[in-house]
Amino acid sequence: MARKPSLVVALLGLLGLLLAVVVPTAQAQPVKFEKETHFRCYTVSQQTPEPAKTVTLRDQFMGPTTLTVDEPLEFCAPTSKEGLPIEEPEEHLTIYGAAAELTPHLTVFTEDQFGTRTLEVVGARTLLVPTEKEELGFPTRLNHYWCYQAEGPKVGLSVTLDDQFGTDQVRVERPKYFCNPVEKTFAGVTVRIEERKVHLTCYEIFGPQRTTATTFSARNQFEQDMFTVTSFDLLCVPSAKQGFQPV
Repeated sequence: MARKPSLVVALLGLLGLLLAVVVPTAQAQPVKFEKETHFRCYTVSQQTPEPAKTVTLRDQFMGPTTLTVDEPLEFCAPTSKEGLPIEEPEEHLTIYGAAAELTPHLTVFTEDQFGTRTLEVVGARTLLVPTEKEELGFPTRLNHYWCYQAEGPKVGLSVTLDDQFGTDQVRVERPKYFCNPVEKTFAGVTVRIEERKVHLTCYEIFGPQRTTATTFSARNQFEQDMFTVTSFDLLCVPSAKQGFQPV
């Protein structure tokens, strides 16, 4: 004859069931791609030369790494893709060179509005720094990003981009960078990560280029200057990192 469970065992089973209902297993909240800022990046063709700055960076791929950054390379404006609203019009980024070796190379599994993708990242290349443009206000909830050269399948789609510099239909092609949110220390001040789950994937884009240059004031933690931009070459879209492993 089967032995009846004791009262204690029965009560423990009931308690476990209640806990499973009342306290569900914690799950990572998905990145809401349509709510996060997309960026179109323009080459900075003119600015005032600045001395190199020494920074220490730490992200999900590498521990504290000290390196120097030089003059700005590109300026990234918040961009409407296919008519999506720009939720945070004050959010801009300036791209600086910030190279570091990555050993071993990594396979990174990502997802964004263009679908899932498997990328190979082979080394850090650039640092994206939150920047205030004109009188739009400083972006207070925007990550710094450390971007890695990425290789992976191209998108091959045409999209319409609309930002403060114009409206264009562009062709989105291969990924160029995968960007982690990064903790940055500069001049004794450490800037923490604002949104740890929000990454960026920057794709090469091709389309009719602007022929008129635009000059404007820009301010970030490195400098306050006048930037001149004309042509664009990157679209950086919010991404989720699903995992990574050594190649």
